[in-house]
Amino acid sequence: MPRAERSRTPDGGERRAASGTPPVFRPARHTRLYEEVASQLREAILSGVYRPGERLPTERELMGMFDVSRAVARQATMNLEHEGLVEVQVGSGGGAFVAAPTVNAVHRALENHMRHSQVSVLDYLAAKRILEPVLATAVLAGASTDDLRRLQENVDLSRSALARGRGAAELLRLSLDFHEILVAATGNPVLEALFIALVRMGNRVPAFTSATAHHDWEHLFEEHAQVLTALRAGDAGRFTALMLRHLDSVDEIYTEQPTD
Repeated sequence: MPRAERSRTPDGGERRAASGTPPVFRPARHTRLYEEVASQLREAILSGVYRPGERLPTERELMGMFDVSRAVARQATMNLEHEGLVEVQVGSGGGAFVAAPTVNAVHRALENHMRHSQVSVLDYLAAKRILEPVLATAVLAGASTDDLRRLQENVDLSRSALARGRGAAELLRLSLDFHEILVAATGNPVLEALFIALVRMGNRVPAFTSATAHHDWEHLFEEHAQVLTALRAGDAGRFTALMLRHLDSVDEIYTEQPTD
């Protein structure tokens, strides 16, 4: 029987043909074998050989494909799981499945970096101040009617939660949701990945959440409403100025010592 045609991947591996023939991997010979196995599987996933929702070869199959032990095959799969490329399901019909593309791994890596490097809140806010005009320009260009509706819903929910005396955790979530909706309004997946990662630092890094109890939520939510009004009007100058003024308000939360 003739062999199915295959094309080479960028790292020298082989991609399966459109007929669905499984790819043929090179035997792993690297010092840290699981890294080489993970590298070839990663390339197969990113190049579309294995697509979201598709199951990867079993550990036994990987052992044969790469000429490695079960421990190496398992560690390689775990590496990919930690990177967010693979989801491991247990039970009947379980196994390692290619995960749908998300930016969660990017966010997790940034959180780990900022916490491990002990990045200060002031450095974080300074970076946001530099980037905020870029975000404002992109939001103005990309915001749709649906984005405006979602922002208005968030403003309404925030005011309602405040009036009902909801706790700081819920108010913080609503506040961050407002900024995530703004970022998503750019319609640019690169900007979305980068800026939402920064937004989510607001409830992931302890140094950022420690001042939550001292937030003037009524003032912050009113600024959200003003930002939305300027965006709806298409007033670029006012919209950008309000975004930066909102950063000033957040800055004050972290720089001013609360009084008892």
